[in-house]
Amino acid sequence: MDRISGLPKTILHDILARLPDKDSARTSVLSKAWRETCCTFPILSICSKQFFRSQDVTIEYSHSLIDKVIDYVGRRLLRLCDRGLAIKEFKLVMDYVDHEYMAHHLDLWLKMAIESGCEVLQLHLPGAVLGAEYSQDKFYDLPLNVVESKSLTKLELNGRIRVDQAFLTHSIKLYSVRKLKLCSLLFTHDGIMDHLISHCPVIEDLTVTNCDVYNPLSIGNPPVFRFNKVNSLFLHGLHKLKKAYVQGIQEVYIDAPNLEVLHFFHHSPTNPLTSFKLNLDSFTNLRWLCLRNLKISDIGDKWFLELFSKLPFLERLELCRCSLFERINITSVQLKILVLSHCSNMEEVNVDAPNLLSFTYRGNNQPDMSFRRSSNQLEVKVFSIVDFRHLSSFRNCVQNIKPQNIWPSVSLSIFQSFPVEPKHGEFQVSSIPPTIKHLELRCAPENKALYFPFMNYLFSSCCPKSISFRLGPYDDDRKAFIEFFYELLMGRKEGKCHCSSSNTKCWWHALKIVNVACSLKIDENGDFKTMLDALPKRYNEDRIGFILEL
Repeated sequence: MDRISGLPKTILHDILARLPDKDSARTSVLSKAWRETCCTFPILSICSKQFFRSQDVTIEYSHSLIDKVIDYVGRRLLRLCDRGLAIKEFKLVMDYVDHEYMAHHLDLWLKMAIESGCEVLQLHLPGAVLGAEYSQDKFYDLPLNVVESKSLTKLELNGRIRVDQAFLTHSIKLYSVRKLKLCSLLFTHDGIMDHLISHCPVIEDLTVTNCDVYNPLSIGNPPVFRFNKVNSLFLHGLHKLKKAYVQGIQEVYIDAPNLEVLHFFHHSPTNPLTSFKLNLDSFTNLRWLCLRNLKISDIGDKWFLELFSKLPFLERLELCRCSLFERINITSVQLKILVLSHCSNMEEVNVDAPNLLSFTYRGNNQPDMSFRRSSNQLEVKVFSIVDFRHLSSFRNCVQNIKPQNIWPSVSLSIFQSFPVEPKHGEFQVSSIPPTIKHLELRCAPENKALYFPFMNYLFSSCCPKSISFRLGPYDDDRKAFIEFFYELLMGRKEGKCHCSSSNTKCWWHALKIVNVACSLKIDENGDFKTMLDALPKRYNEDRIGFILEL
């Protein structure tokens, strides 16, 4: 007996709300009860990919494809409205279509959703118009009735949507909006965005990314339009705001004393901002700060020294693709998570954070890392690129992490390798390589002749307690590398180590016990070859590894 279909409709609606959109739509074929449930489901999520593929869209046939979407959405909305049912959520994602052709229908759909008490509205129109230039008349004009909704709690606008100057003088009634997201919009006046956001008094989560403003030039007939990035953001009185994500804006002032999370990104990673303004002084309750693509060196050497005094509760700091000083000093009692990712110029990092739990470094250069005071729970993660031509830099990266009691907490992830045949004696070391927590390999030599030199090189730099392979699709070449390494560890394949002329024995001589670990669910009595064959040829999280006792 199908007992699920007999559940109250509110429970069935809750089940549908927890399913992916595609699976939710499929339930209509299960039974009459489920078909009725789908017809009365107050969440309408439409994506153009449900109706056609982007590669099928051509200039000649784009309108015929759009008509399928128009017909389906119109019928669904009318069915709900005719039954007097509320539309709690309306999400529309349209790619690679002519929004001008759909403008009338979009206006009608938004009007129906708003008037029925819609709580969540997500309008994504990111796709380009086929055969059209990037001009201001190829955008969908957002209707004024969207900002008259008192029921909206979440509003997301993304893509080719134009917000007209009329919004500056119109009555905005977004009294219940807690989450607002404005992405890649076009404003006809540079003050509209500030005006719109400031009239969301209970907003808690704000995202603003890569929005443009345009002004007509007195050149040509019709006049030419120039697009510029919105240069500044000035917001006042947002006492409820807890999270802000800002990208592509140079000058930001936000009066939000309760802000806890701030992500401030410049839009171009290849051209860091030479100057920017950010009012950190007002964020006294900030817990998480993420800065990306900034030239911080222009601020002055005191920036790091003042940062933690201005933000006494800061627990997480992330700096990504920033142009930093050659030497940075970070001192904080509250800091728990520190991330430095692909920051140029940095040669030395000194951290004095007794409560730090996680430090992550990503980059091609290997700076010296020193931890003056550290928690016994600290985990250090280093993501790097290995190159046989620069052996000493990688080895020094590991050995120059100080003090030595940090080494057992270090995890290394190797993303890419450029293996070439090393010179004779390249692997000789004068001291025992440090023992680290984990080594993850996301690359493998293509040349089988370099299998042993590659692994021997890594183990001449560090002795991991465990190794895992995350090599993407496990094709035959990648499996051959893992199988070679397994046989090497188990002593079934001869290899020539490079410590014969040195008094310090290498990892090969120190190895005692090897255990195989696999994330796949297979027969516990299966051999290694069975595990290897079970690895998927498509990329996923499944992996195989080894636990070593030295």
